[in-house]
Amino acid sequence: MALSIQETIQEADRCVACGLCLPHCPTYFKTGSEADSPRGRIQLISAVAKGIIPNNARFKDHINGCLSCRNCETACPNGVSYGAIVDTTREITHQPSTLLRLLGWLANQPKWLAFCSALLRFGQTSGLLNLVSKVNSGLEKWIALIPELTPTQSWQSLYPARHTKRGDVSLFLGCITCAFDAETLRASVYVLTELGYDVHIPKTQTCCGGIARQQGDTTTADTCSRANQLAFETEWPVVTVASGCGAGLKDYTELPVQDISEFLIDCDWANVKLSPLDQHIALHEPCTLRNVMKAAKPVGNLLAKIPQARVTPMKGNQQCCGGAGSYMLHQQEMAGALLADKMKLLYQETFDVVATSNIGCAIQLGSGVRQAHMPLKIMHPVTIIAKQMGFQSELD
Repeated sequence: MALSIQETIQEADRCVACGLCLPHCPTYFKTGSEADSPRGRIQLISAVAKGIIPNNARFKDHINGCLSCRNCETACPNGVSYGAIVDTTREITHQPSTLLRLLGWLANQPKWLAFCSALLRFGQTSGLLNLVSKVNSGLEKWIALIPELTPTQSWQSLYPARHTKRGDVSLFLGCITCAFDAETLRASVYVLTELGYDVHIPKTQTCCGGIARQQGDTTTADTCSRANQLAFETEWPVVTVASGCGAGLKDYTELPVQDISEFLIDCDWANVKLSPLDQHIALHEPCTLRNVMKAAKPVGNLLAKIPQARVTPMKGNQQCCGGAGSYMLHQQEMAGALLADKMKLLYQETFDVVATSNIGCAIQLGSGVRQAHMPLKIMHPVTIIAKQMGFQSELD
């Protein structure tokens, strides 16, 4: 929800500084600085909003260093809306780089995003990106973030149920997911239609607004929220495959948003045959899925339907991976430190696949896996399910 400055002060004043949030904050865990803790940031925000201390570069550093993982909200006995406080504060603090401004613009330009995806995919398949990273070491860290790309998709407005119709559902595409992980969206359509649902994909939907909001561009973010509110039928569930998008829609629209795993777990699976999968799956919990969507548990239950699959929650799931939307781009040191923690934990067990329900986490974890040369696949849970149902990576 959006807050005014006065509402921000009032919400900040509800924090009693008890400190129960401290053990749950990734940045406080890393720096040990009170100013990098939730209660510390809240006190700083309140002081700036009241004019007690200046809105200077040091203040901005502490605010922009927040991952917005919202672990603190789940720990807060007073139920302080920390996410809303930080979102409002970023409107006056964030000064995005040229790269982030470009990303924010691209998020609302699906044709340009698709073109960029196709260009990068050509670079991957031709080996050109690998050559560029070797020639220019400065670009290596950026190229390492690019996931293995699949062809983009030209979407129909309706994909009818393949069998007896059980209902209707709308699918939220997302900007980055649509451009860089269309495979997961194709898999989602396949599973939903196989289970008897007509899948509607409104042409007028747009970015959830999360990237703009993270940059403090509330005007663009609110425009996106209004456009999506108008684009979707409110009587049908709006399913998302990226928990970051789902969180943004849940916070700033009145749409009936559900994570796709949460929706699928309540479907009728009686006549569905899943092929066995003799693999060990590491289950990663995105912060937005756990803390905002409140839908982490259904993912494990869904994957447990696959015969022979061994599903194990990743150790350290309570700590953010450092992806956090565009955070990995503008806070590289902290993002890298948090990713390193994840990689150490992955080394402790032998996995075949890491399942994650958020595109940002998939990009972040994938970069770590590739740089470590680990034989691990990063996949969305619904893609794993779809393949065991016969999905062949194609969609008419």
